Amino acid sequence: MRVDASRGKLYDAHKTIRARWQETETVWRDQNQKEFEEHVWEPLDQQTAEVLRAIDQLARIFGQARQECLGEQYY
Repeated sequence: MRVDASRGKLYDAHKTIRARWQETETVWRDQNQKEFEEHVWEPLDQQTAEVLRAIDQLARIFGQARQECLGEQYY
């Protein structure tokens, strides 16, 4: 199972939306922006980072399982 492509898509999308958010921050400075950042952006940013770490871990596990199933030593 290959998770690299999906991880790459998520990473690229997150990178793009982060850049757009940074652009928006320069012009949107009011209480609504602060609330959006606190309640929407920061949780989304954190959850995306956690998902990317989980995908990396799964990729390592799947890689190890693949090697073990093929009879190769995993070092």
